[in-house]
Amino acid sequence: MSHLIHVCLYNREPEASDELTYALRALNFVRLVSEVHTAEELASTLQHGQVELIFFHLDPNAGDVVEVIDQVSSRFPEIGMIALSHQSGPEAILAPMRAGCDQFVCEPIDTDDLSTAVGRVAAKRLFVQPKSKRIAVTGASGGAGTTSIACNLSLEIGDLTGKDCAIVDMDMQFGDVAMNFDCEPKYTWHDMASVGHELDQEVLSQAMVVLPCKVAVLGRPERMEEADAITPETVHRVIEMMMSGYENIVLDLPRVLNPVTAAALTSADSILVVSQLMVPSIRNAKRYYAALLSLGIPEERIRFVVNRGDQRSGGRVTVKDLEETVKKPVFACVPNDYQFVARSIDFGRPIAALDRNSPVRAAIRRMAKMAIANEPAESQQKLGRKSFLSRLLTK
Repeated sequence: MSHLIHVCLYNREPEASDELTYALRALNFVRLVSEVHTAEELASTLQHGQVELIFFHLDPNAGDVVEVIDQVSSRFPEIGMIALSHQSGPEAILAPMRAGCDQFVCEPIDTDDLSTAVGRVAAKRLFVQPKSKRIAVTGASGGAGTTSIACNLSLEIGDLTGKDCAIVDMDMQFGDVAMNFDCEPKYTWHDMASVGHELDQEVLSQAMVVLPCKVAVLGRPERMEEADAITPETVHRVIEMMMSGYENIVLDLPRVLNPVTAAALTSADSILVVSQLMVPSIRNAKRYYAALLSLGIPEERIRFVVNRGDQRSGGRVTVKDLEETVKKPVFACVPNDYQFVARSIDFGRPIAALDRNSPVRAAIRRMAKMAIANEPAESQQKLGRKSFLSRLLTK
């Protein structure tokens, strides 16, 4: 295995510590992050560490350990678990497996048996590419229409796939996602952060507002000061849990880079940077692109969307100017119909609900198809000699 698996040992029998840690360290594809002795220590390790696999030593009291296994499997479903014990009777093996363990290894531990068990868990859980697609939408300038595009994109994805598309409001202070769907979440991001290590799928499902239009909303905190409780760790945890319940997740991000938004951006499969055909917006698009690259985000994940303009707009700044500035083809163009879109936002109704034949709706639906199919940009123009405005934009 080329991947070094980060593991934790849960052991309530001090006398067995040396034997167990020796067996684990004998596997050259495993890194033992920590050995813990209580449920509280384990919870702390899982909350702050990067554990992918837990070894549960069942002795001397298997019943107590099985209870911990059951709790971990419900709160951390993505983590692999292997039970270890001197007891090898049918019930000794079945109890931890029913609670959520993937494999059982008898003690004294045979290195080959242990290696095989880890390999099976890795093949099942750790090396499987996530099926969920995470699409981040962010703006290159204020007023670019990012939230409107994100909300309508999630609705079109839900309609195209026939499955609920999650949309996550990442603007913790001024987010408008819930308002765009005219809904009032009972629970929000603040509730996710408040429960600490109690955060699990049940808490998340209660916070999601599932709408008839195949959209599920996670709203921003109700009060502005509650935004301070949201940490990058909370963001990672929530997105990870969402991946097991939603095929597609849209992240609506504010126009700011901080640890919380960086956590969302680096977890995304694709990032749509919304720009307008104006010099300040295009200049900021270039700066934002450089900042995203500096976070280690691969350039192929970053795509540019033009809002309120198309290739036939006839304006002084064109799509070609944006493409020459960022040296990438524009992924999609949404035409300008400001009054219609503003009415959609004011009424808290998606564009498709007001006019299914709207050119704006058609462009966003086309973008949704490309986003979930991972298709190339609409515009694949070859970048030739720079225009006067392109030279101005690169200054």
